Amino acid sequence: MKSQTKLSLYCGILFLLSPIAHGKERPSGNGSPEGVACDAIQAYADCNSKHWLATLVKPIYGDKGNTEYEGFKKDMVEMTDSNKTRDGFVAPKIIKVFKARNFKKNGPGSMAYALFEMTGNMFVDMVVDVGGGNEQQIRYHVMQDKDKKWYFEPRPDLASLLAMGLNDEAASKDVCWELGKTPANKGEPGAGQPATKPADKVPAKAEPSTPTSKVSPR
Repeated sequence: MKSQTKLSLYCGILFLLSPIAHGKERPSGNGSPEGVACDAIQAYADCNSKHWLATLVKPIYGDKGNTEYEGFKKDMVEMTDSNKTRDGFVAPKIIKVFKARNFKKNGPGSMAYALFEMTGNMFVDMVVDVGGGNEQQIRYHVMQDKDKKWYFEPRPDLASLLAMGLNDEAASKDVCWELGKTPANKGEPGAGQPATKPADKVPAKAEPSTPTSKVSPR
């Protein structure tokens, strides 16, 4: 019972993060911050815990935090796999992906490099349809390791110095990919149509998640 309660806190948004249909140019792969963010959501949507785990950042939370991180991943794997047969599992689809952005503050990026040799520390805003035409905007914290690959950091609550101000950043405006629209320069991450004016703030708050921000297939 305690484990279930904890899971619901971690993933109140997870059920929101399962894209079904997507266009040709949607980002994918850990070669870009937008790609790994989309892959994390898609893996959860596909109930594929192995693929979801492959998108995650290495342990960066200290001894106590890393122990909690391992428990979180175990709980997420169980939940993701159980969704295959769970009635009522909702698989939202990715509607729009915005270009990844750096934090306004210098602290998070500098700290990530100094402590873990992370060469990139950004966030990606996305819009997902959670069913019935109900769209929600979510925010994922992503980091680039020294192998030059990007990884999803699902527990910003455990990495406050690395994700400082994550929920205070204004909503993104530059569209990287949008369902049903073709990017201006095919094959070039970040190319896309100008975004319609979004809300001043991202409504979904980034908390322990796997998706993130009301999120993270937190």
